[in-house]
Amino acid sequence: MTERARTWQELLAAAAEERTPLAFRKALRGLREDGPSFERLTSIGVDLVKEKVGKTHPSGFEAGPSTSAWKKLVAVDGTDATKLPAWKYVELLVLAYVRHHDLPKDGTPELLFAWADCYTACGGVPRPQYRRTAEAPPKDPPPARRRRPLYVIGAVTTAMVLTAAATYALWDDDPGLPLSVDDVSYLGLSTGDYVFPSGMKLSDADVEKLKNEDYGGGRTFEDWFSQNGGVPSRFRTVSLTISGRSKEQLRITNMDIQKQECTPPLTGTLFLNGGTNGGESKTRTLFFHLDDRDPEPTDENGDPYFARKSITLKRGESETIVAFVNANARSCGFTFRFTAVVPGKKPVKQEVNDGGKPFQLTAPATDFEAEHPYADYRAMYVGGVAAPVGAGIVPADPKTYNGDPQTLTVP
Repeated sequence: MTERARTWQELLAAAAEERTPLAFRKALRGLREDGPSFERLTSIGVDLVKEKVGKTHPSGFEAGPSTSAWKKLVAVDGTDATKLPAWKYVELLVLAYVRHHDLPKDGTPELLFAWADCYTACGGVPRPQYRRTAEAPPKDPPPARRRRPLYVIGAVTTAMVLTAAATYALWDDDPGLPLSVDDVSYLGLSTGDYVFPSGMKLSDADVEKLKNEDYGGGRTFEDWFSQNGGVPSRFRTVSLTISGRSKEQLRITNMDIQKQECTPPLTGTLFLNGGTNGGESKTRTLFFHLDDRDPEPTDENGDPYFARKSITLKRGESETIVAFVNANARSCGFTFRFTAVVPGKKPVKQEVNDGGKPFQLTAPATDFEAEHPYADYRAMYVGGVAAPVGAGIVPADPKTYNGDPQTLTVP
């Protein structure tokens, strides 16, 4: 069976449901494992306490915690695991995580709020400025969706040794919305490369099944990666077929991307398959750079797509749009958002996600100017056209592998 450690985000969500100190400490441990080493954490903590930066400075410290104090903070056994740690340590760990990964400062308060919410659910009391108040406006809930019988859509990859037909289940949008989303599918499987957020070790039986393209229960190449938590790397191409449902002809004036939970590139387990984008498409193609602050569509020349163009749809008329999304710096969840205008009505913004969850894409954590470009990954497998002929899929040591089959030494 595949072994995959849960990410700290998953552990934090689980702790909010379990509401126990142990579950919270497991989430803290996951955050630390995804951040700096204990030695580096000690150094960053000392710097943060010395700096005493504005409102985000964790109060209550005269000096930065020692390495042993940090290890005690994330302990999940013994007597310490039965009680919550002091909030000041939690806050300092989050700030150290942000500092270590050089995350945008404007996202720090929301990250602290997320940890404070879980801390409160587990019986703790965070600092007053991170406690949710009754006056805080709730986030808008997603629009209601009316379920209808499933449609099954297939997408075929090209230039891949491990080919697939990705399957999606779609439902009608809210009948009050002007657009109907009829099809969401993939053209190719990004570069064929996938990254799992954490370390993963496949059994010999799993490796043999993947080598023989046996993904279990009629599943496809992409099904296997998606259902096991794999995230496409570098870029992905999404095909969206939409149709008009308003009585009057509508006009689409924009299609942008809404980013969610961006982090540094994932560095868990890399599956290097070496495939391609799947070729060119004859349909309308929009290009997005996920690294942009507010990703807006451009045409093939890099010019803003909707600056001089729009898309019009009569009732029942459909249009297929191919969205090419790339990422070179961050790992992000995202949704597409259409702005549609119906004559005599206010513009409506309508989001499209990946079967009820955000699309996912990670930038590669590779440095091809280095002697060992994959050294930042915890584990690695090489397959597809990236593997030696006839090898199928083989484990590799990211600390020594450089693309040369002679360096495919098993870690």
